[in-house]
Amino acid sequence: MKGRQAGRNHLPLSRGSGSADGRGGRGVRAWAALAVLLLLLVPALAIARPGGGEGYSGGGDGGGGGDGAGELVFFLLRLWFEFVIHYPAIGVPMTIAGIIVFLIWKKRRGSAGSQNWDLTPQHVAPPTRPRSFDLDSIRQADPQFSVVLFEDFAYALYARAHQARTDRHALDGLAPYLSAAARDHLQQRPPVGAPVTSAVVGAMRVLQLAFPQGWIQVGLEFEANLTVGEGGQYVRERWALVRSATAQSKPPEQVKSFKCPNCGAPFDPAGAAAGDRCGFCGEVVSGGRFDWTVQSIELLKVEARPPALTSTVQEVGTDWPTVYHPQVQPRRAELLRDDPASTDDALGARLRLVYEQLNAAWTSLDLRPARPFVSDGLFDYLQYWIASYQKQGLRNVLEGMRMTEWTIAKVVRDAHYDSITFRIWGTGRDYTVRQADGGPVSGNPKKDRLYSEYWTLIRAAGVHGAPRADRTCPNCGASVDQVNMAGECGHCGAKITRGDFDWVLSKIEQDDSYSG
Repeated sequence: MKGRQAGRNHLPLSRGSGSADGRGGRGVRAWAALAVLLLLLVPALAIARPGGGEGYSGGGDGGGGGDGAGELVFFLLRLWFEFVIHYPAIGVPMTIAGIIVFLIWKKRRGSAGSQNWDLTPQHVAPPTRPRSFDLDSIRQADPQFSVVLFEDFAYALYARAHQARTDRHALDGLAPYLSAAARDHLQQRPPVGAPVTSAVVGAMRVLQLAFPQGWIQVGLEFEANLTVGEGGQYVRERWALVRSATAQSKPPEQVKSFKCPNCGAPFDPAGAAAGDRCGFCGEVVSGGRFDWTVQSIELLKVEARPPALTSTVQEVGTDWPTVYHPQVQPRRAELLRDDPASTDDALGARLRLVYEQLNAAWTSLDLRPARPFVSDGLFDYLQYWIASYQKQGLRNVLEGMRMTEWTIAKVVRDAHYDSITFRIWGTGRDYTVRQADGGPVSGNPKKDRLYSEYWTLIRAAGVHGAPRADRTCPNCGASVDQVNMAGECGHCGAKITRGDFDWVLSKIEQDDSYSG
């Protein structure tokens, strides 16, 4: 779900006036150069709450400013050398003193970490948000369509396709869902032949929704972290999907099976005839005839980098207006009419329970206490980052975290799920430490950090009653301490993380990426 862009400070340089030979001006510039050079030595900060802060994008897009920064440093160094040459009695001692101060700072930072970072949100104007396409309109042609299930399908197909890209037989086994062009693109994606062991989607945006004669077209943009070979990649890519307007959505249990979309039999590419014909039912099942097919894939950006857990990340958008869906009020009223027990107070209590359990589990690097309250997809995403912290010997600490306010921004209802998107505001201390000695490496353990995010909770359609606000199984009432990593209750065996019995958290999005 989310990454936040790193902030950049732009400092103007003033030439100033001086003596006839320009020494005064050079001296002023050199003093300014020293000040700016000291600012350039300020360490990066990192914030990393569950679902955001650690940033699936690695802490910033990294685009622009690289060459300019190098030129600025070269210019400042040249000015400083010029100052030392003209004023050696001042410049040489100051240079030596500066080196000593820098070495002392580096030593202290390595042993204890700096605690003077400014963690306040950036007060910038909200951007002109891209148009948000409401996939819920597909239900006019397909009453069984569910946005929740479509997202599950898209996330699962993305991961399955990337993990299969070094195995042509496995790729061709996805022929009903990936066109030949899409499969060729994935197979040729560099580094060619390197296995993809994990593909974690951080964000998925709907860029296009069209209904040409007899068809439905959807354009998606993914931001994801891939583990390729021994390294990591941050990627941004666009997928164009198509499906016949007469095709009907599959039931929840079949959404991620990737079998023949017509008969449900395993699709064997070795037994398929020309045209991606199923060997069991004999139908050509590619091209979106029976289910969504990816027509093309466009790679927009790829950067080789490991998960960034100590990068410069600042809050952006906490003070922006809430993005409300145009139909939020009537849909909220409809949900309350169908289920009078789902009052604001009851939903708020459930939301706070999930918030508290997730923050505590995140800090302990153990998601088991929060497992009963998060969907399978979000659990996989969070577990990826927990593993990244453990691998780097770090731990993100959340102390005194408290939700200060919330509002309902969006409600979606379909044949399979109800979903509610809340905008929450919270505050608390958020910093990262080394596991070995507890020494801080980023963040401020003495100062609260204000933030806001968009949290989406889902529940199966038709489920009624007040949501639980305690750590008990919504099916049998026993303690959820025995819920396993598959989301199944150890007492009654029910899978409680699909939302079949109560609201579970399925998505966390940041202010600067949420578009409604």
